[in-house]
Amino acid sequence: MTNQQMIESIRTLSTGRSLDPDLETDISNFLSRHGCDYLLTKIKNDSHRQHQALERAMNGIAIKERYKACTPLFSQSDIPYAVIKGAVLSQTMYQDPLIRASGDIDILIRRRDADHLKQLLTENGFVQGRITDAGIVPFSRRELLFQTALSHQTAPYVKATNNKLCPYINVDINMDILWGESDVKADMDLVLSYTESSSLFNISFQKLTPEMEFISLCLHHYKDLNSLYLLSNGSFKLGLFCEIYDYLRNVKPDATLISKFCERTNVGQYLYVCIHQTRQIFDDPLLNPYLKSLESDKNGSLLDSLGLNERERKSWGIDLFDRLLHPNLADYVQDKLSDEEKEKVKLNRLLM
Repeated sequence: MTNQQMIESIRTLSTGRSLDPDLETDISNFLSRHGCDYLLTKIKNDSHRQHQALERAMNGIAIKERYKACTPLFSQSDIPYAVIKGAVLSQTMYQDPLIRASGDIDILIRRRDADHLKQLLTENGFVQGRITDAGIVPFSRRELLFQTALSHQTAPYVKATNNKLCPYINVDINMDILWGESDVKADMDLVLSYTESSSLFNISFQKLTPEMEFISLCLHHYKDLNSLYLLSNGSFKLGLFCEIYDYLRNVKPDATLISKFCERTNVGQYLYVCIHQTRQIFDDPLLNPYLKSLESDKNGSLLDSLGLNERERKSWGIDLFDRLLHPNLADYVQDKLSDEEKEKVKLNRLLM
């Protein structure tokens, strides 16, 4: 299959049209590798659908366990927070919490509330540690300090369950909508002032309002598309662009409000890149008003860049479609790194 056939097939699926049956196997394999959970539901191959039904059932079991385990956090916490990504994002985008696959539950808080939430998690049986064959092993002090100092997240929390199909619950605590390498930090008081009530499986919690949720989604995906460490591990996925596209066309957040919030949080250039590249892939004029609302002299400056801050930023040297369809983009990125950056990637692999 040529690159052009692949792109046209992706656009065909995204508009709800049927694929040529001869292309379904190649396309479904590509979509699986790229985490395109929603587009995979459009593949009509029977064996693929059976596999998908099994994955959906397992995903539902895991999500219910996670939300049940976190109920005390939602009901007892007296700090501003929002559940982000995962099932809650899937519910917003598709009216179905099981479309978007996830392996944990993410909670967004202010950095100054991390100790308070840690106490609440500890009181409810969570441990900051990793899962091994011997069970949960707590992180060392060095690992905890490294994660907190260099990331927008604390080290993850884990809790054992009595469910053999979902033996552990993972909780990630996010303290910023920007990444640890960012030269600026978001105003989390502002971000968390835009939340609303939601519920899944009869469990109530707070989530971000649509415009702020979309900003959070784009920043998360921008990190995956530009982090030297993550790119070296194969994070450049079509599925990230699919979710940006699906959020805009299904939820239709207010473009003016998004622009206003971007100005107040100084993140407009990152959203512009995400939406601009999504527009290139899906060729849908629906995205034009969002691009227009974010247009400025500086917002297009990062379209050919990788890296998350000025110190590590460099030119891609290949266009967007070549990145998406590259046979080994991780090695391509690795070859662009300095010796110092390669050492940083190794350290991240060791401690993250």
